Amino acid sequence: MTRVSGLFMLGFLLAACGHSPEPETGTAGMAAPATTHAPDAVTYEPRPAALPFRLDITVSADVIRALDAAGAKLTVGADYYGKARSGDAPVSLGHEDRQISAGNKSVTLAGRFDAGRVAREVNGDPRVKVSAAVSDAGGPVVYCTEFEESLAIAVETGGFIHCELLSE
Repeated sequence: MTRVSGLFMLGFLLAACGHSPEPETGTAGMAAPATTHAPDAVTYEPRPAALPFRLDITVSADVIRALDAAGAKLTVGADYYGKARSGDAPVSLGHEDRQISAGNKSVTLAGRFDAGRVAREVNGDPRVKVSAAVSDAGGPVVYCTEFEESLAIAVETGGFIHCELLSE
């Protein structure tokens, strides 16, 4: 019985160490097909989240006239990001663009980001940086302020951007 127990323990140890026999050759002398998969890597499923927030956009009368004359619109772009847990580069969490016609407006941005990536890679809360620019290449030159804040605070307070005409 001791010999059987010893063989059983040896087989158990070999199995626990991950030892596997060499591939067997078939009757034609060909080796069994090798598998070409990567080692077991941890894969993460994205966890989409959304924290919509309001953004008030004001434009000067000169901007309204210039955009109307050029037939141009403003593009409002929001970049969602977070401070990386390791390294200096910010972690990109998504981007969204909205085109709006000339005039004072209040728009709601979706605030969509990957909450799973925030949990894995970001130190602190996700942030948002919103800017506006003329969407057409031949449009007037406009300067717009930017809004940058923690996404949670943006949800609470909303944001504000103002645009002025720089040249005609």
